[in-house]
Amino acid sequence: MIDCCTSVEAALKVVNSWNEWDPLQEVIVGTARGAADIGYEPALSPYFPPGDPGRAFRGQPVHPAVIDDAERQLDNFAELLMRRGITVRRPDPVDQSVPVKTPDWEIACGHATACPRDTLLVIGDEIIEAPMAQRARYFEFRAYRSLCKNYFAAGARWTAAPKPLMSNELYREPADDGSAESNAPFDFNSAPLLTEFEPAFDAACFARFGRDIFWQPDLVSNEFGAEWLRRHLGPGFRIHRIAFREPTPTHIDTTLVPIRPGVVLVNPERPCMDGSLELFTANDWQVITAPPSVRTGPAPSRDVSNWIAMNIFMLDERTAVVEQAEKPMMDLLRSLGCEVIPCAFDRVYPFGGGLHCCTADVRRDGELKSYFPSLE
Repeated sequence: MIDCCTSVEAALKVVNSWNEWDPLQEVIVGTARGAADIGYEPALSPYFPPGDPGRAFRGQPVHPAVIDDAERQLDNFAELLMRRGITVRRPDPVDQSVPVKTPDWEIACGHATACPRDTLLVIGDEIIEAPMAQRARYFEFRAYRSLCKNYFAAGARWTAAPKPLMSNELYREPADDGSAESNAPFDFNSAPLLTEFEPAFDAACFARFGRDIFWQPDLVSNEFGAEWLRRHLGPGFRIHRIAFREPTPTHIDTTLVPIRPGVVLVNPERPCMDGSLELFTANDWQVITAPPSVRTGPAPSRDVSNWIAMNIFMLDERTAVVEQAEKPMMDLLRSLGCEVIPCAFDRVYPFGGGLHCCTADVRRDGELKSYFPSLE
């Protein structure tokens, strides 16, 4: 039974989000305005082996027509949410085509601010700015500073994780010596991209299940980053390391996707390697295999993951927003008792992600709970 006083207190908080499924009240939706195509940097070496011509690309502004197409879909998504009574905030416009130079590196341009899920990790009444590992995203937090200041002024907590230097010591780049080893396809399971030189993670490397937070090691996070978050959050939370077999993993929201307490989707192409899913079955969760995306070809400017269909956005335990072409995913969710809201979003994909990536839920009507009784 929910304690009435606790529920009222949570409702009064300007920032309050513990999981991915409580009833949504306020959300940040990203923008494509000012975006640039990311240039080569060490964080992208898994995609461009030594000698690949892509390593010479230094970035460039995205064509205005491509931005306009994406922004229309982002605006329509925001309007869809507002019609449901949800408060929607948008980041400040930032010109990502500006060169950046630090004492350790320089780049010709940034990337985009379409994906607040990567930059901001909301845990309860706290907003945490993530220490992201791509140099092109070093200053991405600037687009959210006005929002963070306003949330802080209204009573929220606001933390910035240690900002990484992103010097060469953070990355393991293959030697460009022409050897078979240096030209072999990258496989994260053999050797991670990041060292433990400093803490690094994107917020989207974590999936929130109340007191339990699941972390998938990937190309933009390391053990140091997960340990920083563990110590920062303290003993009231459990950070679970969960490993999946995937050559180039980035973020967890097309691999392990909660629908509501007791129901989670998994990616059949990325099997769990360490037995962590047994925690779900031991606590009576349904672990359901997700269907692949119907879109496996090129997006307007880059390839789409075969599993982008899993990047759904839950408005509550029984309401899901799904990209409008993903009929197999819609059918699955309806079979699980969900209302499905189709939403065109394919033109946003080139800017970094799907519906879940392009949101950061700021306020949900709920409280901190444990959904794994065996751990209590």
